[in-house]
Amino acid sequence: MKKVTVVFIILLWFICQACQPLTSYRLPPSTIKNITIQGNKKVSTEELKTNISGLKESNKSFLFIRLNSFLSQKRHKKDSLGIKQASIQFFKRSPSQIDSIALNAVKSNILTYYRKNGFLSSSVKLSISGDTIYKFVNFSINEGPQSLFSLNDSLLVDNPSLALSMKDYMQSYSQIKSEKPLSIDAINQQKSSITSYFKNRGYFYFAPEVVGIYLNDLRDTTLQRVGLIYKIPATNYVNNSTRSYDRIFRFGSMKIDEASLTQEDEAQTWVKRSINSTQLKRIINFKEGDIYSLEKANQSLLNIYATDQFKTVNLTFDTTATKVYPKIELVRNNKYTFSSELGGSIFRGIPGPFLTNSLKIRQVFSYLDYIDFTGRIGFEAQTGFINTETTRKNLELNLSTTLNLPSLFIPRQFDTWKQTLTASQTQIGIGYDYIDRPEYNRTNIKLFQRYNWKKSNNQYFQLSLVDLNLLNTNYPSSPTAEAFISYLEELRLKGNNLYRSFNPSFVSSINFQYNYRSFLPSNLLISGNSLLVNLESGGTTLNFLGNKKLTFIEDLLNSNQGIQFYRYLRFNVDYRKYLLVGKHAKSQIAFKVNAGLAYAYGAENGFQLPYEKNFFIGGPSSIRAWKPRRLGPGGYNSTNNLIEQPGSMIIESSLEYRFPIVQFLGKINGALFIDAGNIWNIDHGLTNTVGNFNVNTFLNEIAVGTGLGVRWDFDYFLLRLDLATKAINPANGANEKWVLPKTTWGSGENPIEFNIGIGYPF
Repeated sequence: MKKVTVVFIILLWFICQACQPLTSYRLPPSTIKNITIQGNKKVSTEELKTNISGLKESNKSFLFIRLNSFLSQKRHKKDSLGIKQASIQFFKRSPSQIDSIALNAVKSNILTYYRKNGFLSSSVKLSISGDTIYKFVNFSINEGPQSLFSLNDSLLVDNPSLALSMKDYMQSYSQIKSEKPLSIDAINQQKSSITSYFKNRGYFYFAPEVVGIYLNDLRDTTLQRVGLIYKIPATNYVNNSTRSYDRIFRFGSMKIDEASLTQEDEAQTWVKRSINSTQLKRIINFKEGDIYSLEKANQSLLNIYATDQFKTVNLTFDTTATKVYPKIELVRNNKYTFSSELGGSIFRGIPGPFLTNSLKIRQVFSYLDYIDFTGRIGFEAQTGFINTETTRKNLELNLSTTLNLPSLFIPRQFDTWKQTLTASQTQIGIGYDYIDRPEYNRTNIKLFQRYNWKKSNNQYFQLSLVDLNLLNTNYPSSPTAEAFISYLEELRLKGNNLYRSFNPSFVSSINFQYNYRSFLPSNLLISGNSLLVNLESGGTTLNFLGNKKLTFIEDLLNSNQGIQFYRYLRFNVDYRKYLLVGKHAKSQIAFKVNAGLAYAYGAENGFQLPYEKNFFIGGPSSIRAWKPRRLGPGGYNSTNNLIEQPGSMIIESSLEYRFPIVQFLGKINGALFIDAGNIWNIDHGLTNTVGNFNVNTFLNEIAVGTGLGVRWDFDYFLLRLDLATKAINPANGANEKWVLPKTTWGSGENPIEFNIGIGYPF
């Protein structure tokens, strides 16, 4: 005990000696201890701090103001700007002293920011209080009313042709909407939009400086509902006769140069050569004699980049009195590109490594094509189908080869239609998948063709005329395989068609996909909407065959089982809406509705779908209160949660409120959500009616789940945790469907489901 006391006294003495310089340190006079902002209601303090220089850095209370100042004086290391740096982020900034010039500049910047956002009668007062050492700074803001756009505008355009086009723009394309808040950003966006509008109609030298947009204070002297005056050219614009903004230009002849490195002796030099590639010109969306269009020029650049043949693409124009002559300069990519990825996962303590190699070869058959060779081999740890307590390593092998062609290879009479598209591509590929599990060995040979194109930056299309899959499963001679076969037969007797997924099968389809998205995917909380539509026709070619089969495929597999051939139609639509809400629009309401119908009309196969073409519901990105793929169909109550529940029809929706919580090593957001939906089977007049859709009863079979979650946004990825519980369980009796009060943390009728995922659920 005496030794401990001595050590404690010595340690306390060292601490006191170390703190002596700090306790005797005197703060500089007039040190700013705190800056506050008052009176702001419509514009948040966080928004002001983010957008106004000099305010964000100082608007924070220093918990250890003396320690911060002391450490700042003692630091020796400085960065390139001469600022002393702290090793601990908390002590990085040091308190500053009163600077009247700097504070008045901040005051002026606050007022300017308000004026730019439509608060034309706002005012800001600066006050300083405190003693000789500590000073407190306060900005008191009187926001006043925010002006709104009235759209009661006037047009003053010198050129009659431009005046007609400007009227058309205001009626159909204007970015400014009535009753929206006045802001400089909105006006600048309008200027940019007008500029793009005219540049796409031949006015090569039209620029934002040509457009003058002024407030019209004669119609409403209070400026609460503001009209605008559009003047072309702007009052202060100086017209250059050699670069007239109101002159229409046409595309002239095009020149294409390709640069490459050549080795001469020990020196490398760039060599340019002019090329005349018919294939390259086919993906350029303009031709000689067309009226100049900035959009067509940009689309052509995107088309060239999409070929993945060139490191850089540069488009310039030489002009004459009435024509612009395009000049495209290209720097080619390497002919061969190889990449390799090594990774893995751990399941129940068992590692599952995988290796993926990819080889890209350019210019194989033509100037702009390339072939991708991809191979992946992995050993993934999974539970057994029968005994889920056992874990085994399973071999997965994937091989694929894809030929990518730089345009839509369709009849030439559609060339005019193709000129309005972007990043068009034709793909032809073949693949081989192999899975080796103790229960079975499964192979899939696939052949496909796809057309990909974009109608705009928001609209994506894909059409596949050929999508063939030849699946086969072999069972080893083992007790595990025999038990698995018995397991599939047991499911078949219960109405589950999982067994069909393991029978020899030939699946062919024609499918079309349309995708509209008004925003770029990210983890940010933004406004926008998206629409995904899928149409698929399976086994279409079989309708032209008398026996609805291709006998040579059965001969190819040489299986003792009959080959399954499928004929079906499948439709699916997914709509999502995102809306910013809250006083400062920092929160988001996200809504999703997903509906689909798959109809098998092949009587030779018992009106069954390929297993993968069924709909499934439940899981981290679906109805989160149920386990993945375990809900339904209809009011069916599964006695075994290990069995996936397929269906031919799906109705699913989710509503989620997302809101910020705190900033800690990234953004931490919260969420409250409600999920609803179910799947059903289609009545083909068969004896098995489990989970069939019925117009009179399907509303009583809608499952509802609710819960809350946390999203941790690290910028480069988002980690998600959701806790969900059942509110309405359609598998229960008529008066027992409401199960929310029966929620439990552990086992019970309604246990809470924990869902972990990467990214938002939708």
